This record gives sequence, C-alpha cells and structure tokens, in this order.
Amino acid sequence: MRIPGSIVLALVLLSSASSSQTDSTWLKEIQSLESTYGGHLGMMAKNLKTGETIAYNSSERFPTASVIKLPVMAAFFSLVDQGRLDTNARVTLTAEDKKPGSGVLQFLSEGSSMTVLDAVRLMIVLSDNTGTNLVLDRLGSSHDERLKIVNDFLVTKGLTNTHLLNRLYSWNTKRNSPEGVRYGIGVSTPEDMVILLESLYKRTLASPSSCDMMMGILKQQFYDDIIPRYLPASECKYLDVAHKTGSVAETKVDVGLVLSDRAEIAMAIFIDKHPDHAESIENRATVLGAQVARVAWNHFTGMTGLTDHRVDAGDVDWTRIPGGSWAIFRSPAAPFPHKERANGYVRTDGTRYPRFPHYTDSSVIVFVPEGFKELPTGSNLIVHFHGHMGDNLHVLESDSLTQAMTAQKINALLVLVQGPYRARDSFSGKMEDEGGFRRLVEDVLTTMQREKIVKSTAVNRICVSGFSGGYRPAAFVLAKGGISDKVTDVFLFDALYANEDFFVDWLLKGNGRIYGAYTDHLEGEYTSFVAGVKEKAGNRVSFTKTAVPHDLVPRTFIGQWLSRLDRGWKQE
Repeated sequence: MRIPGSIVLALVLLSSASSSQTDSTWLKEIQSLESTYGGHLGMMAKNLKTGETIAYNSSERFPTASVIKLPVMAAFFSLVDQGRLDTNARVTLTAEDKKPGSGVLQFLSEGSSMTVLDAVRLMIVLSDNTGTNLVLDRLGSSHDERLKIVNDFLVTKGLTNTHLLNRLYSWNTKRNSPEGVRYGIGVSTPEDMVILLESLYKRTLASPSSCDMMMGILKQQFYDDIIPRYLPASECKYLDVAHKTGSVAETKVDVGLVLSDRAEIAMAIFIDKHPDHAESIENRATVLGAQVARVAWNHFTGMTGLTDHRVDAGDVDWTRIPGGSWAIFRSPAAPFPHKERANGYVRTDGTRYPRFPHYTDSSVIVFVPEGFKELPTGSNLIVHFHGHMGDNLHVLESDSLTQAMTAQKINALLVLVQGPYRARDSFSGKMEDEGGFRRLVEDVLTTMQREKIVKSTAVNRICVSGFSGGYRPAAFVLAKGGISDKVTDVFLFDALYANEDFFVDWLLKGNGRIYGAYTDHLEGEYTSFVAGVKEKAGNRVSFTKTAVPHDLVPRTFIGQWLSRLDRGWKQE
C-alpha cells in the first residue's frame, strides 16, 4: 500500500525532534515533480551534521536494481575485517562466469585474472554484473549461504527491509517467492539505505579502514545522471558524491553521500513504475530523481533553483582524430529542448515526431583542429546547422567538414549543433529566440575555456553554415541571434528554402559574404536571390549550380569555400 507523503512527513516529524516542523516547501516541490514526471517516488535525505531528516514514502519497499551491490560490498568488507576474505586474493574468470553475458568482464578472455578487490571496484564503479557474481561467489560455499551472509549482515546494521534475493542473471537460482517475483535481485527502502549510508559516513558500517576504502570506491561511480546531476559543484569549495546507482526496466535508483563545504547529506532516491523506458540521460525518471536530489540539497543548504550548474571538465567527452580532436557536451543553450516542441511535432502530411528523441538532444560537438590558435581579439568559429533527418554525429561522419578544415589549415573551432534529431523539421528552437545564438556561442566558448582550449570567451569572427533545412537556423542567427556583427561569412549548401529577407538584410547592412551551391530544385530561389542583391552586394555573393546529389553538396563544396576565406581565417 502506498503511504501518502503527508502521513510519512508526519511520522518523520514525530520520530525526529530536529526535523523541520515549519518548512514544507520541499514536500510540495517533490509532490509536484512526481506528478509532472510520472512514476512512483520514494526518498529520504538526512543532514548528517544537524540530524534533520526529510522523507517521502521512505518506509515503502522498492526494487533496488543494482543498488543492492552496495550492501554486497559492505558484507564483503565485513568478512575482510573478520579475516575470512583477503582483498588481494586472485579470482580467475571462467567460461561459467561469462555465461550470463553482462558487464565489461564478459568480453575478457577465459582465464583472465584479477584481485577480488578489483572485482568489487568493477561491481560498484561500472556496475558490472559478472564482477558482482565473482564477488558473491567468494562470500560462501553455496548460493543460499551467500544470500544469508549478506542478509544477516544487513540485519545486524538495522536494515530490516533490505534483502539480496538472487545472484545476478542466474535464472536457475531465482526463487518463485513473492519478493523474488516482485523485486528481482533486491529490495530495500529509502529509510534503510539512509541508515546504511550514515553508518558508512560514521565509519561504523565496517572497520574504519574498510569504510574509507568503500567511500573511495563509491566516489569513483561512473554513472552521475541522478544525485550529482543538478548539484552546484561550481558554487562549492568542494563537492563529492559517493554513491551507487541502479536501473532496470521501470526502476531508477540512486543512493549516496553528498559531501561538501555547504552540507553533508545521506540521500536515497527510488523511482518505480515509470513508463519512460528510454536509455537516455533525458529519461523522465532519471530527470525526476535528479530534480528531487536538488530539492533536498536546496532544503538543507538554503539555496534555490533547479538549474544544472554541474558543467565541468567531466561533462565533456574528447576524441582524438587525424587533424585534431572533437568534443561532445550538453549545452543549456542548445536549440532543444524548447517549449514549442514540448509535445513533439506533427507535419501537414500527418507524420508525427514525438518530443523524445527528436527534440530532447542538447548535444553540441566542437572540433579543434591541430594548430588552432586563439587570436588576441578572440576565437574564430564555424557554426554548422544540419538538415532534415540529420544529427550532428552524422554530420561529423559524412560531410567531411573536419577533413576540409584540416586540409585548408583553417584557424577556427567547428561547432556542430544538434537541431531536430532525425526529423523532417526546420524549426530551430532557441536559435529563434532573441539572443539565442549569442547564448549558444557564449556557452561553447565558456566550455572550451574550462577545457583550456581558449583563454577567453571573446569572439573574433563567425562563419554560419547551413545544409538543406539548416537554412532556417542560419537565417534566424542573422536576424535575431544577437551577434550578427561578428558573422563575416555564410555557407548555404542547397539551403535557400525561405527567409531570404533575413539573409538579404544581413548582407546589405555589412560587408559579409555568402557562398551557395544549389541543385535543380532550388535554382529559382538562388537565381532570384542573386538578382535581388547583385547591384548592392556585387561579388560578395557567390552561388554555383551543381549536378551532384543533394546529400553530397556539403562535402563537395566545403573545401572550395574554406579555401576562399581571407587570411584572417587561416593558420599562420
């Protein structure tokens, strides 16, 4: 039976004299978030310095998913403390170990060897299921004994509703019990997990040295999409999160210790029965959990807001390639998500593009060519917008932009913006908001500054590039972007479907150049444009008709146009 949040709140207030008895703002926010994002939520958070606790459905039982691996690790170290296990003992990967086929270890060769402590690290940091079974199998001589060792240990620590129910991916040992059927490999409550975390924090979960080792392993957690996601690391002197995540089917869980100069918090967040099954950072259950973590943080620290301030070097993924390196990160200034596509998009022909995945991708790719140098007046940028049914990674793969920049020794950062993801839609989201492009450029350069690619966020000059349906963001960048005075060049790859007046206004107000290539179907638009501006723009418009297929226009012309840019765009 689900216990109403108001009842749980009352119970918490009665059981903890230090709990807030006047401020229920956090409760209203959490209930609103649950209503907005869906699913069934349970949470508990405790200020470890003051003892104040907030809770919502905290005594209700939830599936643990991989969070059960935290109690397994604790039981393991308890046996180490008793001298019954050696962290340096070697384990050898067998064919039987690899059979479940889950985790990194399944790809290693039979006979691979590691310490049991390394298996523990893999179990927690990467949530490796094969590694978990390697650890479990060392706890006792039989399956039943191993479960009993873990569960008996939990009882001694006051966790009365937390049980390990099975070995992972071991269907032959799965019990047809009510718990086994309902909860899978493990069951727990937010309340139990906070008890465990506080014991770890106080170094009483195991020996002090074992607690220190567990804390260090938990801080290396690879999956940071929930508790750490919206915590304002940039506004703290230090902020560490020692936590364990879990995710399976309709369940998302994260439990951990938030350790900072502002507050030290034990936090457990469980979300179950959530209909969003997408494997994405924007999964609504994942976002709900992250928002709830921030509500708890705000309550204990007095801060406000739910904005993600945790954009740091760890949020940027770099790949080195011939000619330079490219990075991908998520930007709050990216075109999407946007309110105009909150419910997706339906074309006039009836084709429907749901919000996910077509309007939730906020990724930005930045290519930094070898030899790139920031100029005294700032950085040069080439910002490219893809067309219909495209995405920025496809551009990176197919359109030869990075190769052309390298060949022409272009001294600029190439920015590939994610527009509507694989949709027949030219709407450009935040690029159509007043000043939207300026905010995007500022965020790109701020991110590159943090990555030590540039020293300042100053802009020298910008080239705006659009392919096919990318004409629309390019046009709005010039009309409403807020920094059109920095745009010196525009590339239009078979991309002049509409908004010609935006390009004309920009062209006639300054000294910029437009390069274009078009196929038969846009010949009228391109020739009409040239005729309209020829007298005033002269040779600042360079259009070429081509017989190459539409999709090949970018890779055919990008090198030619880059070669014609003036010396201010070239490496010395």
